[in-house]
Amino acid sequence: MTIARLPLLIAMIGAITAPAAAQQQIKTPPNAFSDRLASLSELQRHAALRRAILDSGQYCKRVEWSAKQQQYKNLVMWVARCNPGGDKAVYIGPDGTVQVRDCKEAATLKLPACRVPPAKPATARK
Repeated sequence: MTIARLPLLIAMIGAITAPAAAQQQIKTPPNAFSDRLASLSELQRHAALRRAILDSGQYCKRVEWSAKQQQYKNLVMWVARCNPGGDKAVYIGPDGTVQVRDCKEAATLKLPACRVPPAKPATARK
């Protein structure tokens, strides 16, 4: 290999490894409010999510299930199943602001789809 080709080889290696290095530098911003929600007991977390849903003007008699789903832009997305009330996406901002959307509207609003377990079948009363 001649010395003239060495800079070309270095440039090619840099181009190949640059995207991988850029991906490693991307970190999700800290969200103390979401972290605090995650640290609560299940009962406390369900109560906090229910309060956020009610404060947004949506109906939720009881949260049956909830989970942290993913990072979406600078928000942390949680999902909650209300009974009655349906599945809700709860977005928590780094400043503690909360936005709630019905999971059925996610595609229309170009938001991430909610990943929730199948609903339990209703039990018949005698």
